[in-house]
Amino acid sequence: MPQAAKVVAVRAHLQPIIAGVLVVFACLGLARFAFGMILPSMQGELLMDATEAGIVGSANFVGYFIGLFVTSPFYRKFGAATLITRSLLTQALSMGLMVLAPNYWSAALIFSITGFFGALANIAIMTYIAQVVPSHIKGQATGLVVAGIGFGIITSGVIVPYLEFFPFPEWRLGWSLFALIIMLIAWFAHGTLKAFAIHSSFSSDYDALEFKTILSSRAFLKTGVLFGIFGMTAIMYMTFFVLTAVRKWGVSTEISGIFWSILGFASLFSGPLFGMVSDRLGRHKTLGVLFLLQAVAHSMLASSLPPSWLFVSATLFGLSTWAVPSIMATLSAELFGIHHTARILSLLTLFFGVGQIAGPLLSGVMIDFTGDFNVSFITSSLCLVGAGVLSWISL
Repeated sequence: MPQAAKVVAVRAHLQPIIAGVLVVFACLGLARFAFGMILPSMQGELLMDATEAGIVGSANFVGYFIGLFVTSPFYRKFGAATLITRSLLTQALSMGLMVLAPNYWSAALIFSITGFFGALANIAIMTYIAQVVPSHIKGQATGLVVAGIGFGIITSGVIVPYLEFFPFPEWRLGWSLFALIIMLIAWFAHGTLKAFAIHSSFSSDYDALEFKTILSSRAFLKTGVLFGIFGMTAIMYMTFFVLTAVRKWGVSTEISGIFWSILGFASLFSGPLFGMVSDRLGRHKTLGVLFLLQAVAHSMLASSLPPSWLFVSATLFGLSTWAVPSIMATLSAELFGIHHTARILSLLTLFFGVGQIAGPLLSGVMIDFTGDFNVSFITSSLCLVGAGVLSWISL
């Protein structure tokens, strides 16, 4: 299809895409990935070591993982607008409770609730976008929506360093502010998604796809393994990037915020750019390119390069990372048909969830055991190289 026609098609679906960007900005960009920027302040006040910080990060993904089991039936029962709105409001409430956390165990418990409702909101909006837009712009549309993560990272990178000037603990003030923003987005998203309601997820064909059919698909299993490796490595990078910059290179929190914002800015282009590439090159081949770029970004954090190279690492990571979830959403609509999108995306995200749980925890243990960050990032780089090779292998 001519590029001009694709632009017209995107504009025709602009309102739900904008709502999708804001929902992802809220449920992941702020409710999850601001954690990496807030962590140094949070770790200092709650006296957490790296392992305990990893436990808090992993707890969010335990909640996310559990949420994956109920997202598909909830999506069919309530529809996108109701499910997303209720999930965002509950996320905001849990983040408000996080402000009162007296220790890392309570913070981990509350953060797991945030993760649970983050799964519901994220899977619901990605399913909605994959169903509502036509196939020839599906990769580009889901890529645009995932840019919401980048906006969230930029927002936390810009705001959090300035919270230290207020007479309150900056991490508690940060969670409070982000909870308020999420409540406002929930109100906006509800009206927009109601206006563009869809019903394809309620198809009578839904139950015709048996679980054993899904598991016997080599393409599904390959995609799931790749998503698991991505979850483990990406979340490890996001959790410990700022901490690595501060402890290994002696970078200040303000400068770390600049690097963090650069990462977020680069990620704005990740989904749209590589979404278009995947529409032409193919989904799995595009994933291979992305994983190899991420491997380079991780390896730089294990190197002895000057601090200025953190800019290169953050840029490469941001540019290559957030296209992956959007491509996975597109693959979910293509592997077994559009009517099964919510179910397949939830199942694929189970692999992602396992990786998310394991990544921060294993990394924290390795950091505490070895006394530095190098082994952790070398391990993640090797895993990503393996994922890149697997992506290009036809099964």
